[in-house]
Amino acid sequence: MGFFEKIKSFFGIKSSEGQSPEERIKKLESLIGSPINDSSVFLEAITHQSILNQMKTLEKSNQRLEFLGDAILGAIVAEYLFQHYPDLHEGDLTKFRVRLVDKNALYKTALNLKMQEIVLYDRRFIKDNETGLKSILADAMEALIGAIYLDQGLMRAKTFIEEKIIDFIDYSIDSNYKGQLLELSHKRGHGNPVYELVNVKGPEHDKTFTVAVSIGGKKLAVGTGRNKKSAEQNAAKEALARLAENNGEIQ
Repeated sequence: MGFFEKIKSFFGIKSSEGQSPEERIKKLESLIGSPINDSSVFLEAITHQSILNQMKTLEKSNQRLEFLGDAILGAIVAEYLFQHYPDLHEGDLTKFRVRLVDKNALYKTALNLKMQEIVLYDRRFIKDNETGLKSILADAMEALIGAIYLDQGLMRAKTFIEEKIIDFIDYSIDSNYKGQLLELSHKRGHGNPVYELVNVKGPEHDKTFTVAVSIGGKKLAVGTGRNKKSAEQNAAKEALARLAENNGEIQ
């Protein structure tokens, strides 16, 4: 019996009832942004151990892939922080790395990617408890990273982590650029900075957002990002750099 056939018989005891394995794979392909070569490794990645108690023909949950994905996630995030923030000391780098890879961050990312519609689990396992769902989805995110690595290589896994996790989580490294700009604007008596979404381009799975920021009716800078929040932060960062050149004066 093939892997797809093995899991078709237990629909109705997991999330997102009624979806075929093929439909789940298509959703994962859209999420990742590239064709999947080995469907079985991705189906393993979205199979929570709770479902194994109901379907004895399934032999593997996503625990081993979770182990692999956790290691890859930690390494990629550490490299990203090391390369992008050369002035941060080891203690701060560690603090921000932990914030990016903890269960809360992965859970928020999973919800943003609608992983709850893809993961296979027994609803009775969580008993309407958000803590249980948080653990399932966070673990599935790590397992998915492991699957991407095995199926498509390290660079695709790195791209996925940077675009879907790092860009999504507001980790406030080196303080919050929007917060800094807000404080400076108020000091100068100009009120709140105004952020305007000026462009969105790219396919659904790989959009680029462009945001302009203005203070006192004067456009200061433009920033881009994989989501609106990161684009706003980058716009604020550019505005702060411009203001620094003018000794903090808005011109």
